[in-house]
Amino acid sequence: MSYPRPLSEKSLARLYDQSGLSQEQSDYLHKLFAACANLYGSIDLRSVWNLYREELKAQKIRKKDLMAFSGIARRETQPYYIFEVDEIYIGETRADIEREIVSGLLIGAGYGKNMSFYLLQDSRSPIPWYYAKNILDFAEPVLPPEGQFLQTYLGTLKVTASEYAPEHGARVPCENRGKTLNQFSFLNRMERFDESYYASKPAELKHLHEETAGTEAEKIVRQYWQRERIGHIDSSTSLKWVLEELNEVGVELSDKQLNKLVRLLQDFHNGMHLWCALGWRPVDLVSVLPPSMPKQISFGPNMQKQFAEGSLNKEELVRMLHEQGIEVVD
Repeated sequence: MSYPRPLSEKSLARLYDQSGLSQEQSDYLHKLFAACANLYGSIDLRSVWNLYREELKAQKIRKKDLMAFSGIARRETQPYYIFEVDEIYIGETRADIEREIVSGLLIGAGYGKNMSFYLLQDSRSPIPWYYAKNILDFAEPVLPPEGQFLQTYLGTLKVTASEYAPEHGARVPCENRGKTLNQFSFLNRMERFDESYYASKPAELKHLHEETAGTEAEKIVRQYWQRERIGHIDSSTSLKWVLEELNEVGVELSDKQLNKLVRLLQDFHNGMHLWCALGWRPVDLVSVLPPSMPKQISFGPNMQKQFAEGSLNKEELVRMLHEQGIEVVD
């Protein structure tokens, strides 16, 4: 996935002068593009124009102005990328309207740097794009309230185990025993391996440190948020990874704590704008279901048999139905 280098401030200023965009219009478009990256993860300019045409017209911004801005902004350093369609999809014909705004969180470093972007495309639901009435509210990547509740709760959990016993290998002392998860940062075994592996690769190492920055509570929430928005990991596996992380840190959960944690994780999932669902929150998806789509279903004996035999994953199927706003009745 190729991408052009940023231009100098002088060169950018010249391009903006040539575009005819006012400073106010340029500022608006910078916020709009950042908001689209935060809300959708990735979205093509055709869809942006179709969704927010009235807002753009109110700013006296025409479609050709949107295209001109996108060509300049892709030569800037921003928290998002603007890719030409043939830079991300082989065999496509380049056209300004087909350019794609892509969140910087979807682009990594080194081998497989574009993997998250393609995982997102494979995870997307065939539904309309979510329209945000106040799109610029998303210009900054603000953690949803449900995520803040989860992070606060995780921050109260204390490391009580004296050592961690991995499935394979020697026992490891829990170096943060007695501390809560909002008091320290932590790298798990895989992250420590990656840090060692990328020691001589500055770009990859920088990306790893960005993914694992902050307190342990912040890291768990950030990584869960990213997984759920992309949608390539089923809910049971995502929960398992959270519990494995807590186990390695040395947090021993009571049944009460576990139940509360699972509820907070589910509330967070239902309250976040999912990139895989084109910006929709699971709690709002029911409003875009076709009239013929049932709002409630139950599994018959044939499907129950498939669940029992293991040929069909019940948890994943229930998760997909919930994301489409369909309630499963036992």
